Amino acid sequence: MKKILGIIQARMGSERLPGKMLLNLGENQIIDWVIKRSSQSQFISKLILATTVNSIDDELIKKCKEFNLEFFRGSENDVLGRFYNAAKEFNADIVVRICADNPFIDPIEIDRLITFYVNNECDYSCNHQNKLGSNYADGFGAEIFNMELLNFLNTNCENLEHREHVTLYLWDNRAEFKIKTFKAPSSLSFPNFIFDINDMDDFEKLTELVRGGVKIDSGASDIINIYKDMVLKNKSK
Repeated sequence: MKKILGIIQARMGSERLPGKMLLNLGENQIIDWVIKRSSQSQFISKLILATTVNSIDDELIKKCKEFNLEFFRGSENDVLGRFYNAAKEFNADIVVRICADNPFIDPIEIDRLITFYVNNECDYSCNHQNKLGSNYADGFGAEIFNMELLNFLNTNCENLEHREHVTLYLWDNRAEFKIKTFKAPSSLSFPNFIFDINDMDDFEKLTELVRGGVKIDSGASDIINIYKDMVLKNKSK
């Protein structure tokens, strides 16, 4: 049985929205949403959080202890190296990369991604964005690849941008890899909808969604419907 490691990638030092991981989204902090929702995956063998050695990220380690979640700390600037060493530390065979900017990540979509990956011959797959015509809304899914590919990236990526963005090298060199995805379910097929948090405008939008009825255990399709209702109400004003 291959070990599928889910790695939540998080840090406090965001340039556009510093400290966003601990901002309250309703009654729960953003990092709480990510941990609680990701932990509902049926197919992830082990879930950990990877962050930096910077003292500002000590707060995230406290969160890990609160949730009894193991963690790994590494370089702030060499994100790829941090990610690789985390996967190596926990003896991963397959790695699911979970971005903590996505508080609405859906465990069903994580498991749909894992199922596709293990049943299809590919190096990499994803459903976190509308990639390769998947039509997915942005913010419900993740990325997946095996340890062999991660080792290749860590060994061969020298460009600073490729080391800052873990999977960018794959997209910049698509012809060299088997990159596959799949169509979003019709209920999630809204490629123009974005639910990640990069800045204060994003945070305010998601806060409005939580006020509108999104709960920490809401499914992705319910979130889509609440968002559509919110857009219609705003248009009618």
